[in-house]
Amino acid sequence: MGVPLKQPIVFELVGFDFPPEHGPFLFFLALFALTVVLLGNGVVICVIMMDRSLHRPMFVMICHLEVCDLLGATVVLPRLMMHSLMGQQKISYFPAIAQAFSVHTYGVAMQTILGVMAYDRIIQHVYCRNRSILNLACIPTHINDIYGLWI
Repeated sequence: MGVPLKQPIVFELVGFDFPPEHGPFLFFLALFALTVVLLGNGVVICVIMMDRSLHRPMFVMICHLEVCDLLGATVVLPRLMMHSLMGQQKISYFPAIAQAFSVHTYGVAMQTILGVMAYDRIIQHVYCRNRSILNLACIPTHINDIYGLWI
């Protein structure tokens, strides 16, 4: 069994240094950005949920993209706001791990949703615009079924 640490693990944030007098301005800038993200994404989600004509796969994926964007903004901006207003440049171990996990989850979810959206567009383009492939997919398969019995 490992020896427990006697001191708490604390990380120091470096690379985002600014003069202390710019802290309140950066706080309000981050607060404004967070407010815009929350309101904008909230409105899009509400519109998609309220309008039944938007309950189609692409709009559902856009709604998921908005929820994912909310996750990303609420993970990063509050810590940035606290850092800019209070000048606190240290973060303890468990909040750092939670934030890292959340940021990576946000990245994976965003890439997955965008990949699914791109795949949906490709499938729609191939099958709905190319009539020969659509006809090939919709022809009777009796001959293929009989041939499959022999193999």
